[in-house]
Amino acid sequence: MFGRNVRREILEWQMPDFSPRRPSASTTTAIAAALVLTVTAGLAMRWALAGRVPMVWDFTRLRHAHAHLAYYGLLIPLVWLGWRSRGLPVPSSRVALVYASAVVLALIGFLRAGYAPEAIVGSTAVGIVWLWTAWRLWPRLGVWRDPMGTVPLGMTAAMACVPFVARTTRLAPSQAQEWVATFLSALLLLVVLPSALGVLRVVRPWPALVVSGVLGALALGVWSHPLSQLGLAAFGALMLPVGWPRHPAHLRLAWAALGLGVLGMAIGLLPNSRPVVIGAVHFAALSVALPSLAPLVGLPVDSRWWWVHHAAVALLCAPVVLQAFGAGAWTWGAAAWGGSVVWVEVVIGLVWLAFHRKEPC
Repeated sequence: MFGRNVRREILEWQMPDFSPRRPSASTTTAIAAALVLTVTAGLAMRWALAGRVPMVWDFTRLRHAHAHLAYYGLLIPLVWLGWRSRGLPVPSSRVALVYASAVVLALIGFLRAGYAPEAIVGSTAVGIVWLWTAWRLWPRLGVWRDPMGTVPLGMTAAMACVPFVARTTRLAPSQAQEWVATFLSALLLLVVLPSALGVLRVVRPWPALVVSGVLGALALGVWSHPLSQLGLAAFGALMLPVGWPRHPAHLRLAWAALGLGVLGMAIGLLPNSRPVVIGAVHFAALSVALPSLAPLVGLPVDSRWWWVHHAAVALLCAPVVLQAFGAGAWTWGAAAWGGSVVWVEVVIGLVWLAFHRKEPC
């Protein structure tokens, strides 16, 4: 199916040869803006849930904007930078401009009326770009040890959830939320995390990631079944930093916590409930994916500041998870204070980046 020359070219991913090209200032600015807006929206919702400040925007609409912007404007663009560091195709500047316009249109729609027409149009354009860019990585399917081989099939699996979300949004809102959870989980498990592993030069068989990731996303969404829980457990095991190249201790610890946490959810030590899923998703995005991919925009991967970042994320996520164990109302305020610490340290990190931007490493 794949010739020797293609295989030889693909196997070059094992060599630590990141692209020396620095992302453009506009790319870095757009990603930074998405990060700040996402964290700010999350912080506003946390304080509103704690009952400390009034909710000045419709909570459901702001939640939609927060969740989608995290993927549309932050995680997937960082993933694209990861692909570029491996010499893989990424959207051109014209496609990126169209994509950015679609993200803004979708964000306006989510804030105005939830799944408004402009949100649907913008999200459709976003989905088309996602699928097109993901399937440009199809040669990675030729090397089963490359985790980035997960991306084409994983993106397709995630986008397959969209028609079910659209069909159930008005008829069965609770079921629609489960499909949204499946969709977002699939993006995280099948696109974002495997891409981060690829950037870190970690060897993981993509067929195992695809099967376990699909089952894991279903377990976190519409289908909690022993088989899907088994897949979630397998995915957690694959996330453990075993057999890794040398990486900073903070990064290995974060990936270990993710793998053990997912395993705990799969075997029942942690309940597969909404608070635990919310805490796990935020931890995976902020404390695993972000530190793994952020060095591509110039943040030093070995900085001690990352320990501050991990501690801040723990202050946010731990109280949310404790709600699943019957912890009292204090957890709402604690999570809001944790979110405030995350907001402050993220802003400090971005200010530092503005004045000390380094080449990707």
